[in-house]
Order: sequence, then structure tokens, then C-alpha cells
Amino acid sequence: MEAELVEKVLAYIRRGDYYLEERRFDMAYNAYMDALYTIGAYLVYLDTGLLMSAREMVGILKSRHPEVYGVVSRYAGIASFDEESVGSLGEEIKRLRDSLLSRKGER
Repeated sequence: MEAELVEKVLAYIRRGDYYLEERRFDMAYNAYMDALYTIGAYLVYLDTGLLMSAREMVGILKSRHPEVYGVVSRYAGIASFDEESVGSLGEEIKRLRDSLLSRKGER
């Protein structure tokens, strides 16, 4: 399950990068948010052994993974998609990805 979640994160990021390059900011935003929620699901799965919906895992992310929760709270529900905001989201997702992969390598 862990490997599948990591692969999903990487696929969502690739998709977000593609859409950002194509200047389809709404699609890039959705792909990056999917990556973000999948990172959250992965971390919650490691903590609890359970897969949870985004709504269910927010409390766990807030208490155990505040760095991920912070990104979720900053970007969830934004209504205006522009290159700067979506690009910034992508950079934060990639920083979390790198942290996730280094953590996975330690296991």
C-alpha cells in the first residue's frame, strides 16, 4: 500500500507540472491538491494503518504533521488560479515530496 501511495503522489505531481507548463492553472491546482491529500493519506496510513478521507484525516495532520496541514490550510479552497499561486503550491508539494521520500528511505 505504501509504494502505491508514493507512486500516486509522484504521478499527481507530474500531472500538475504538465498542466502548469500548459498554463492550465485550474487543472494543475487540482493535480497538486490530489498529490497533497495523497501525501497526507500516506502519513496518516503510516501512523494508524488506516486509509481515511481528506475530511477524516485533517485532525491527525493538524496534530501529527503540521507542515502538511499548513499547506492544506493555505491552499484548500482558493478560488483564483494563477501562475504564481499554483506554482507556489507546486513548489511546496515538491518540498513535502522530498521530505516524504527521505523519510521513506530511512525506514
